[in-house]
Amino acid sequence: MSESRLVTFKRVRIAILLGILATVAGSTYYQMHAMANWSRPLTLTIYPINGSSTESVAKYIGELRVEDFAGIARFLDEEADAFRVTTTPLVNISLGQELHSLPPEPPSRQEGIFAIGKWSLGLRYWLYQNLSTFGLETRHIRMLVIYHGENGNKPLKHSFGLRKGLVGVVNAFALPEQNSQNNVVITHELLHTLGATDKYDRDGNPRFPGGYGDPQQDPLHPQEFAEIMAGRIAVSRNESVIPDSLDQTLIGEETAAEIRW
Repeated sequence: MSESRLVTFKRVRIAILLGILATVAGSTYYQMHAMANWSRPLTLTIYPINGSSTESVAKYIGELRVEDFAGIARFLDEEADAFRVTTTPLVNISLGQELHSLPPEPPSRQEGIFAIGKWSLGLRYWLYQNLSTFGLETRHIRMLVIYHGENGNKPLKHSFGLRKGLVGVVNAFALPEQNSQNNVVITHELLHTLGATDKYDRDGNPRFPGGYGDPQQDPLHPQEFAEIMAGRIAVSRNESVIPDSLDQTLIGEETAAEIRW
């Protein structure tokens, strides 16, 4: 290839890459703008994944029904009403097909912004490969729930929700008695996709005041409710417990402001 052709090829390749980046950036901006409008319901589709490749998890997934996630919609409706958001229902939930491959593992924070950006694009490509619904309308959030069997009380991998791309990945236990706590995690990550930030400290305890259910309570401890983005109920300044269900959680003023309520 001649030098002039090589230069032309490089320029075309750069132009294509810039075009892709501009398209992604424009789509992301439009999504964020659309999500700030609460005049109509959101759509949440939950896609289960067998994270243990076991028959017991497969059986659990096969018995899942959309009603198992109804508490999420009910919680959001009740909390929205407290902030005078009148759209009802606030979210329409559907149960998507089971997916048979795992999404790419996120990098550690130590790997830097470039690695995180590369992984984010890789996740979107994985979605394109595995879901025929790629390119959904702007108010459609996809939640990938990776179910695991009993693992000797070992903690599950970290779950996350991405505002860019409106997608979340939740690691959950494939146990019927864990459904209510699974819904707490799903709701937490759902709110991340809407712009909410974490409200806990480096030790995992609720951060005062934003991570407290009632920061004006006297005496302050123990708290009765968990702020959903803290994910735990503060029983003392340095001690907290996981809520059993969404009935023990609420959306505080700081989180409400972040999601434009």
